[in-house]
Amino acid sequence: MRKSNEIYMIWSIFALFIISMNLRASITSISPVLKNIQMDLQMSSIVISLLTAIPVFCMGIFAPVAGKLSDRWGIELTIALSVLLIGVATALRLFSTFSFLLLMTAVLAGIGIAVAGPLISGFIKEYFPKYSSSMIGVYSAGMGVGASLSAGLVVPAMYSFHNSWNAALSIWALFAVIGIVVWLPIIKKSSVRGKKEGESINQKNQLPWSNRYVWLLMIIFGLQSGVYYSLATWLAPKVQEIGFSATYAATVATVFSIIQMICSFIIPILINNSLSRKPWIILCALFSFVGIITLMTGNISPIISAVLTGIGAGGLFPLAMILPLDATSTPRDASQWTAMIQFGGYIISGVIPMLVGAVKDITNTYNIAFFALLFILAALMLLTLKVRNKQEPNPHLNEVKTSNM
Repeated sequence: MRKSNEIYMIWSIFALFIISMNLRASITSISPVLKNIQMDLQMSSIVISLLTAIPVFCMGIFAPVAGKLSDRWGIELTIALSVLLIGVATALRLFSTFSFLLLMTAVLAGIGIAVAGPLISGFIKEYFPKYSSSMIGVYSAGMGVGASLSAGLVVPAMYSFHNSWNAALSIWALFAVIGIVVWLPIIKKSSVRGKKEGESINQKNQLPWSNRYVWLLMIIFGLQSGVYYSLATWLAPKVQEIGFSATYAATVATVFSIIQMICSFIIPILINNSLSRKPWIILCALFSFVGIITLMTGNISPIISAVLTGIGAGGLFPLAMILPLDATSTPRDASQWTAMIQFGGYIISGVIPMLVGAVKDITNTYNIAFFALLFILAALMLLTLKVRNKQEPNPHLNEVKTSNM
């Protein structure tokens, strides 16, 4: 029996990694072929930035729906259905020969990611309560692998499909097929456990709107995410602006994703037993700050900039995801806090890539817009000073207690 449980837990970790690969590929695969899409569909920089901004907005707007859907279908099945939606949206890009349909695929993918994200946090809190930081690392690494593969291989795939960016973008639907297959045992096991334990689905799913600390975490999440999506969208075009080829720019984007992936796995493991997240958040923000400066000067290899910003982004996202888990004690609370943080955070972050695109259209250079990213990182470091240590009690915890507690 014990061996069977150990095998199931190992499979759960593997399934978590594979399912997480779906949560960024539909976004990061866009950047390396951005200019091809823009040329074929005659889209302005501000409009084409919506391919990144729309999913981010949807990830915020639809995050509160996650709790209601999980109450109806359970966390595990709802995650699978969300990944299915992402897969369908990605596959539809094969037929997106006009801008409206391509933008609609971004909407559908964003909804799927919005629902899956908070529920994965709840899944981690339920299955791995003692190792939540490490499992956030697995979750983040899975997203990083998906992002790295999609960003790095989309241009070669486009060439393989006779310069069809439609086909190159749609092949990442394979991640969803594989993810759902490996997730099926999790769904089956949760169904059996639910029947045995007599799970209740009649509890109210309310977000902790009156909790000031959640609002702080929301802003922190939004700022770090906005910087990440700005880099994911505009890093490759910026490198091309400097004078490098599309292939080299794709390589830079891939390096960014790979470093981000590695650090998003390693850093949460390093801090699993750490009580204070503040120095880690500030250090990661500084890496991104320096990386953006080197990119703006143009005197240093863009690869170095990709490494520095990759370290920063690789640490900031999992750290921002760990903070609500530090402050909650149940899977439901973890999902609720994460849903609220992502609701506001992704709306905040969705504006930032659009701002970069708008300033680029006005000034015809990325440098001025990238100055805004430096201010955002400075603000993030200041707000981090108010982050509580892991062991500190939460005076507002009674505001978000549910009947589960």
